Amino acid sequence: MWWWFLWSFILVILIIIGRFLVSPPSQNINSSDLKLEWAYKTEGHILASPIIDGNTIYVGSYDGKLYALNLDGSLRWNYTGGQIFSDVTVGTNAIYFGSNNGYFYALDGNGKLIWKFKTDDSINSRALLLEDTLYFGNNNGNFYALDTDGKVRWEYKTGHAIRSNPVIGPNGYIYFSNTAGNIYALTKGGNLVWKYSTNSPIDGGLSVSESNIYFGCENGIFYALDGRGNLVWDISIGGNITGKPLVVGDVIYVVSDQSGFTPSGYIFAIKNDHILWSYKTEGFPANLSYNDGTLYFGTGSGYLCAVNESGVVWQNKIAPFVNGAPTIRNGTLYIGSLNGYLYAFQIRK
Repeated sequence: MWWWFLWSFILVILIIIGRFLVSPPSQNINSSDLKLEWAYKTEGHILASPIIDGNTIYVGSYDGKLYALNLDGSLRWNYTGGQIFSDVTVGTNAIYFGSNNGYFYALDGNGKLIWKFKTDDSINSRALLLEDTLYFGNNNGNFYALDTDGKVRWEYKTGHAIRSNPVIGPNGYIYFSNTAGNIYALTKGGNLVWKYSTNSPIDGGLSVSESNIYFGCENGIFYALDGRGNLVWDISIGGNITGKPLVVGDVIYVVSDQSGFTPSGYIFAIKNDHILWSYKTEGFPANLSYNDGTLYFGTGSGYLCAVNESGVVWQNKIAPFVNGAPTIRNGTLYIGSLNGYLYAFQIRK
């Protein structure tokens, strides 16, 4: 787990830079590729991705607040709970999210608390909402199923931190990973169907297709399992595989960090067990978004990048550190940064 301590040290340094040494955004981050529409300042660094529902943007901050903004960047409301690392989940009648204080919250559309549920450790996992049940994990290795009234339906203990977002497969099983290197398949009733062990920590997420489950490990190996937990293929791409794989058709896009004196990383496009192409980044790459044939992502060196199979489309320095996956809607890209700003950029064609 040496890379986790290295990453934590780097993150602390970047927090200091982002909070105290970086000036507010200005027009100088505009370019021929991006136009800054607005920037909203929170009082803590933003590591989560903005989630848009209707005309409202939801994003959590390390200042302990969940923010609801209008599409023009004006504040609708905020709610103070605890430091927020994960993305929110939007339901029919509530907004759900976990916090580093161990609480899981449900708010109404006006930002009023409906209920909160106390777990025994911080929550970095985004909840999966299926019908009237919420599924998520915490850093003590417990996986919870709550009803939408905040009552526990069941709890499954793994013994190691769960930082991945649970996903549902086509067979109806719920998949998630923990930092011990295990992948779990549970029924909706909380029964273990199978467990796959990699013997290498998994700190990123996992994704599913119609037939496979995809994920990577600290040892640089990327895996594909079938729905019964059998290995379909694996491939060594090196580095520490972080973030959640992005599945687009039959191609999987994967992020890998390369530690060193000058941190860097790679974006890989993989089909079956072959690398189609790769792109080297300056700074650790963050989670990916895909729109109209182009991948968008931020980096630990503060760049917002757009790449495709032909190489870099553009890259712009916007902040000290950009972590969450961008959200793109109607030609506008929304992304948060370690300096506490949520940005909205118009993507110029």
